[in-house]
Amino acid sequence: KVLSLLTPAVRPLVNWNAERRLAAAVNVADVRDAAKARAHKMVFDYLDAGADDEITLRRNKDAFSQIELHYRVLAGLKPPLDLSTRIMGNDVDVPFFPSPTAGSMMFHRDGEKGVARAARSHGAMYCLSTM
Repeated sequence: KVLSLLTPAVRPLVNWNAERRLAAAVNVADVRDAAKARAHKMVFDYLDAGADDEITLRRNKDAFSQIELHYRVLAGLKPPLDLSTRIMGNDVDVPFFPSPTAGSMMFHRDGEKGVARAARSHGAMYCLSTM
């Protein structure tokens, strides 16, 4: 609790390099590299890997690589954009949600509660891991 008083002064110094890397990211590979540079190796490897033989992970990467993004497709739209949809019969503000990781406490002190709060604050669903 005593050290938490120093957080406002220390956090910007500790996070400066990571925030700079993230601000320069222009694609998913850049964000992955920024996470790899910031996170502990065990934490990054856990999040970067898939289950068992990583077949689903490989298929997802292959499918994602087939998508071509054309940056001018949504040109002319003005915020706020309505991204709301229904997922499994539930109204949500965004068309995606955080996946369960079975160990969120390894990544942040608030653990699953923190992920659930973040999802709620952005109008997203949250799926709690069975682990």
